Amino acid sequence: MIKSLLLISYDELKRIFQTKAIVSVMFVGIFIYFFFYPQPYLNEAIRDVPIAVIDQDNSNYSRELIRQMDANKSIKIDLHIADLQTAKKQIEERKIYGAILVPYRFQQHILEGKTSPVLYYGDASYILIYSNVATAINTVASNFGANISISRKIAQGVDPAVATNNVSPFNSQLISLFNPQSGYATYIIPAAFILILYQTLLIGSILCRLFSKNSNFERDFIKKQNNASSSALLLLSGKLLTYLVLYLIYFIIYTVFANYWYELPRLSHLSVSLSFIIPFIFSTALLGKVISHVVHTVSDVFCLIIPTSMVIFFVTGLSWPKELMPPLFHLIGDIFPAVPAIVGSVKINQMGASFAEFSAQYWHLWILTIVYFCIAFMLEKRCIQKVMSAYIREEKN
Repeated sequence: MIKSLLLISYDELKRIFQTKAIVSVMFVGIFIYFFFYPQPYLNEAIRDVPIAVIDQDNSNYSRELIRQMDANKSIKIDLHIADLQTAKKQIEERKIYGAILVPYRFQQHILEGKTSPVLYYGDASYILIYSNVATAINTVASNFGANISISRKIAQGVDPAVATNNVSPFNSQLISLFNPQSGYATYIIPAAFILILYQTLLIGSILCRLFSKNSNFERDFIKKQNNASSSALLLLSGKLLTYLVLYLIYFIIYTVFANYWYELPRLSHLSVSLSFIIPFIFSTALLGKVISHVVHTVSDVFCLIIPTSMVIFFVTGLSWPKELMPPLFHLIGDIFPAVPAIVGSVKINQMGASFAEFSAQYWHLWILTIVYFCIAFMLEKRCIQKVMSAYIREEKN
């Protein structure tokens, strides 16, 4: 039995590396994704965003406010322009990402104790840039207003310490847990890597069966076994062994080596991560075997699998909170192994979760493994029975 499993596993491994369509997905694609996918996200912090200024007041206060904004690490004052039409044209040409308007009588209104709005016209099509710059402008403007208020109270004879406490009774300190750089790469890459492993394994598993249909090795193996149940069980188990070994290696590369290579945080022990990912590999490969009984050509595989990746990424709750999704989306997410795998892997590797905290995802993956194994076994057994029936008819003829 062990010898049969090893032979099946070896035959599947040969098929992976000898078939161009499969090797391009399960080997070449893995390493291309590893090196090129994270590149756009590596500059995690958004710095020196080019912004224009329309200073209609041209006073000491307006110039000081602009100087402080330019000193902020997120903003770079690139242009001083005269009107909003010019700013609009510059934004449309992507030369700047927004414009700050300091209105007439800005300083006069402040000295009179009135409020004077500072307007920011930003390109909101780049939501990360827009929100980052808007936050920076709001912070600088708030600090500028607080300093003016403190100076006014001191001029009225209030003790400086009292004046400061009246304006700023408390100081807030933001601490970024699990994402110390507050960057996009730390947030998105670990989850995307699990999705890449899922997608390549699922497609590869389907393609392997499509290319193994009527292969000499499987025909001879079925003839020797002469039992549909044992043949189906051994064929599935042997192929799963191949995927397990191969994707454990890929998982180590993607979650251990990648974290050092791209300087991403990792808070778990390797043994915990590996024990969690085993049911993910099994359930994904088995789902591929189930789907392989539905699709019939290579083009069908890509047309079916590729569009579902965006759906899967959405229902994980990384791009939109799961709490705001209707129950139907939760149900859809329960079907795909990638969803609990992404959530659980991020909990383990980036958040240092204990077993109690990721056990729901862990048992979810094992349930999917059992369900898909039963379905794949029945489908495989039915196909083998058809093959054996064909052999019997040939022998009779």
